[in-house]
Amino acid sequence: MSELFPMTRPSAVADLLSGDAARRERTLGIIVRAYWRPVYKYLRLRYRRAAEEAEDLTQAFFEVAIQRATLSSYDPERARFRTFLRACLDRHVIDHHRRATAQRRGGTYQHLDFTAAEAELSASPGRDPEQAFDAEWLRHLMQLALEGLDAALAARDKPIHARLFRDFHLDDPPTYAEAAARYNITTTDVTNWLHVARREFRRVALSLLRDLTVDDDDFAAEARAVFGLDVATD
Repeated sequence: MSELFPMTRPSAVADLLSGDAARRERTLGIIVRAYWRPVYKYLRLRYRRAAEEAEDLTQAFFEVAIQRATLSSYDPERARFRTFLRACLDRHVIDHHRRATAQRRGGTYQHLDFTAAEAELSASPGRDPEQAFDAEWLRHLMQLALEGLDAALAARDKPIHARLFRDFHLDDPPTYAEAAARYNITTTDVTNWLHVARREFRRVALSLLRDLTVDDDDFAAEARAVFGLDVATD
């Protein structure tokens, strides 16, 4: 694993504790991108908020957390970051929701596609809110990793590599011969290009996970929980 992901790289979440404003700004953008869907769906499920109110609360939560440096109070010895963030969200809803919802949508930290998130939520009613939060965090992490894979391979002029990855891992996988015929390549190409794509996906996914954990121990624990990987020895 060391050649794929150096364990000494500082994580984004660790930058919350650095006292450096520029590093905190970068980190907060990463956190919003990774967590807004879990936050929105958690609000809809646990607090039974209407869709529009949940949109407001989601945006206001991140805006208030950023303005007050709430997330910078994270203590890695007490909980995983995603557990801490969910606890902050609970406090925000209970203590500040009236003031938070006074600011309407439009001034958000980032553009968030609530329509798509609501459609996904409607397709799976009756879920436990805390389980849904963790499951959505994992699903959204995978989606961000896929987008990163597409971008990384496109930049290397290897778009078919990315398509092969999706063919074999997101759909009913074809045979190697079928994939070769589909893209007018050899079965050897399929084997080799799929290996490259899998390796790149793993690098991208672990890089995202590293940004969302605070230190080597937290990263290793989440890598085991999410991917079943022992990053210390793999």
